[in-house]
Amino acid sequence: MPRRPDAELVKTSKFSELIFNFMLGRNESIIFFNTLVDLSCTLQFIEDYNKNKDEKDKLTLFQLMLTAGVRTIALRPKMNRFVSGRRLWQRNKIVISFTIKKDRTEDGEEGNAMIEFDPFDTLETVQKRVSEAINEARYGKNKNEKDVQFFGALPRWVIRLIFWALRWTDNHNHPLYFLIKDIPMWSTAFVAQLGSLNIDAVYHHAYEIGNASLFFTIGKIYKAALVNQETDQIEIKKVLELRVSLDERIGDGAYTGPSMYLLKDLIEKPESLLNPPELTDEQLDALKLKKYQKERLEREKRRKSEARRKKNSSHQ
Repeated sequence: MPRRPDAELVKTSKFSELIFNFMLGRNESIIFFNTLVDLSCTLQFIEDYNKNKDEKDKLTLFQLMLTAGVRTIALRPKMNRFVSGRRLWQRNKIVISFTIKKDRTEDGEEGNAMIEFDPFDTLETVQKRVSEAINEARYGKNKNEKDVQFFGALPRWVIRLIFWALRWTDNHNHPLYFLIKDIPMWSTAFVAQLGSLNIDAVYHHAYEIGNASLFFTIGKIYKAALVNQETDQIEIKKVLELRVSLDERIGDGAYTGPSMYLLKDLIEKPESLLNPPELTDEQLDALKLKKYQKERLEREKRRKSEARRKKNSSHQ
């Protein structure tokens, strides 16, 4: 059975195996999702949350949206899948990547942040983790930036050879993990916060290199006239556009669609993000996270033992 250091193989139907041969790349498998997020309650929630907090502990809209993304993946584990080597894999970490501008100007230098999250993360834990990563990217020298400077200084033919090796080994499910673990294209999702630059949301392209299946673009906040679905009254609300590009091979619309609406609901009504989710053992096992692998294997061993015991009892 094929193995990877960053994921576990998912059993699929023969139909899905054929689909993986019809659609070989992420860009020919991509679908687009666009939704308008009502920030009326969200912005008030952030204002209340930040009262009497130090500047370093204050929550931002971006951090809240990342928390909602992590919670969505925790509750909808198929969103943490990818296709490689014409096989479907369940990623064993929740890793979100995003680009950081060291200063918000046209010529501002860019850096990347990759953060591993936990399914039990809350607004408080995500806020601290993201603040540290942004501070490091803007004022320090993170691992990703060091790698860029090192590999960027190599001769061009060496760079082409390295990228060929990255693609070939990953497609054959023997990825060079010591390299890809710090490359943002190998992550659960890639997020572009264009709103911080006062830019409208666009649809992000999918990277053919790497295995990220989800690409989120967050637009700027603006006012829009929305119809209240209960009263039919037109109301002026602060909103933003959230545009998603996703690889449809990880799940059909019956699964990915509700997942996107769950994300929207969590952003618009973020109170549940204050506390960790109440995940059952079955839900946690479905995520197949490396961090909880030992406990999962023990539970699977107990389940098999119990199944054998019941089978033997029925034969007596």
